[in-house]
Formats: sequence, C-alpha cells, structure tokens
Amino acid sequence: MWRRIFRDAVLLSLLACATAHADSWAPPGVQVKASESGEHLVRVEPGRRAQDPPRAVLYRHDAGSESYLRRIAYALPQRAAPVDVLLADDGTLVALDAWAQVGRGIVVTVHDATGETKRSYTLQALLGKAAAAAAPSSVSSTWWRCGKPALIAGGRVLRVVTHDESELRIGLRDGKVEYERGSSRCR
Repeated sequence: MWRRIFRDAVLLSLLACATAHADSWAPPGVQVKASESGEHLVRVEPGRRAQDPPRAVLYRHDAGSESYLRRIAYALPQRAAPVDVLLADDGTLVALDAWAQVGRGIVVTVHDATGETKRSYTLQALLGKAAAAAAPSSVSSTWWRCGKPALIAGGRVLRVVTHDESELRIGLRDGKVEYERGSSRCR
C-alpha cells in the first residue's frame, strides 16, 4: 500500500513539473539607451518597492557644453521595470513588457519627449486573440517575441519579430499596427 501511495505521489509530482514551467528572474537593473543620432539619452531606473515605480530620466545633448543635460524625469507604468526600452531621436521612449511578466497586461507603451504616455497596447490588441493565445507561455510570462526589437524608418516605427516568426510594426506617431504573418525570422 505504501508503495502505491509513494508511486502516485511521484507521478503527481512529475505531472505537476511537466505542466508548470516556472520562471526565474534576477532583479532588474538600470538601463541606459541612446537614440540613433546620440541626440538623446535615457536612463531607466527600476522601482525598488511597490509604491516606488520605475522611472525614465531623459537627457539631451548640449553641443555648447559637450555634455548631456537632464531634460525630464517621469514614472513608467511597469511594476518593477520594462524588459526592453528603445529611444527615438525626437525623445520618444518605447517600453516593452514588464519585468518578470513578459507578454502579460500592457506589453508596449509609447511615451513622448515630455513623458506623456501616447499609446499602450496589450498582446491581444497587437496580435489578435488567436495569435496571442498561441504564444508559448510559462507560469509568469507569455513569450510573444524573439530577437531584439528595433526602431526603423528613421525611428518612427517599432519593429518586433513575434514568436511565430511574424513581423509586428507599430507607427509611433499614428499608432498604426501592422502584423504580417510569417514574414520574418527569429534570431
């Protein structure tokens, strides 16, 4: 009888391990990104507590002093920190995913040079319900993208390769979303 109980316990444990894929995330660190021209620089500082959200500090290059001068600081909506940030030459900041929760909730936010949130998107809004549901997932994250996101078209468009090797493009100015299935490759 004890053998049977032990065997059943082992089988249940193996079954639980097979269905629940846990994630392990180190604490977020400071991210510093420059715009393509080097005109702007952003420092993204992670939040340290629940009441202390992450923040972006935007700097602009001053040719006269040959240094970067602080322009503005503002809070970001992610709980701890964004996973990736990109900075356009006009100071537009794009933040992707929330630390330790990739693909959950708001996955892309676009902030203008004053720190105002211009656009935010959920995964379903970007990919559609079926494609979002097809993305591989774990306990805490939905792995909807692969490779590194990039700003293209002179920094006016965000390009993301998705898990199914499709290409997602978001116009930073007009918010236009294009999702072209199977048109890219994960690298």
